[in-house]
Amino acid sequence: MKTMRMVISAALVLLPAAVVSAVFFGQTVHAAGLAVPVGYRATVIPAAPAEVRRIKPGDRVDMLVTLTQSQDIGMTTASLLQSVLVLDVEYKSGISNLVLALNPNEAQFAMLSLSDKCRVNFVIRAKGDEELHPMEIASFKRLFGRTPEAAADEKKAVATPETPKK
Repeated sequence: MKTMRMVISAALVLLPAAVVSAVFFGQTVHAAGLAVPVGYRATVIPAAPAEVRRIKPGDRVDMLVTLTQSQDIGMTTASLLQSVLVLDVEYKSGISNLVLALNPNEAQFAMLSLSDKCRVNFVIRAKGDEELHPMEIASFKRLFGRTPEAAADEKKAVATPETPKK
């Protein structure tokens, strides 16, 4: 606790009072106008406008990441983060972001999901639902035993039989 006080005190000395204020025993640091829990980072993540219009500061969300790997595996979706606190919502001029309270490890995983090959979606949790659940990665291959692409290829092969060679 003493180290935390020293770090926050140093931040108060180095930064203007309007930017950082600290509540030591409330375990909250106010940075850039946001109440960021101690040990967490305010992390900005782009989100779909339809999602951002429904999500409010104080809500808890799960962050899902969908990616396409190879044709063997197909599209997969994973629950990357669960029960994440929403600090703020930004929706203006066609730009929509969520500001999430993430610990440093979660922030690294969230940044990995911002690749062009990934799609990020958020699902809103019920008030009071903060329990974490083990989740399997979802894929069409796991669900149907093959990817939709493989099924389409099989359908084409049946529709256009090969002519016998002479």
